[in-house]
Amino acid sequence: QPFQAGTSVIPPSGKVLGASELKNMVEASLDGWLTTGRFNKAFEQRFAEFVGVPYALTTTSGSAANLLAFTALTSYKLGDSALKPGDEVITVAAGFPTTVNPILQNGMVPVFVDVDIPTYNIDPQKIAAAVTERTRAIMIAHTLGNPYDLDAVMAIAQKHNLWVIEDCCDALGSLYKSQH
Repeated sequence: QPFQAGTSVIPPSGKVLGASELKNMVEASLDGWLTTGRFNKAFEQRFAEFVGVPYALTTTSGSAANLLAFTALTSYKLGDSALKPGDEVITVAAGFPTTVNPILQNGMVPVFVDVDIPTYNIDPQKIAAAVTERTRAIMIAHTLGNPYDLDAVMAIAQKHNLWVIEDCCDALGSLYKSQH
């Protein structure tokens, strides 16, 4: 049904399936690929084009994506640059647990920094003030579709040689300086 302002109900969560989605679900089932396969490959290609990158890889959730991204930085292949248990990682005090959990799951120490009102994003000045000799990374999310000041965060990271892990799950359609 077409959307009608003031009368159409938009569910706060849940699945919204139309005829084309049901058709694709049946085809995926018949292919024997419910979570990967041709539909997933097509989605990854379209998503990569949408965000302007050469490749995209889907995961089961944003939580899984954050865990994979963070854990990749603990690889021995990174040598002395690898994150190690006990390292400090700056993150937001008011955010999703899926941004904090990978820090804890890998034995790191989260350093919580408050958000700025009204954007609910991290304040770069507070990041700079939180950096210590044990700080090795910054892991923060763009909140409620509002990109944080990426230039300021990257300047702090470069100054202190820190990894930056961006949680973009909540802002996929947002633009920062005309880029997704």
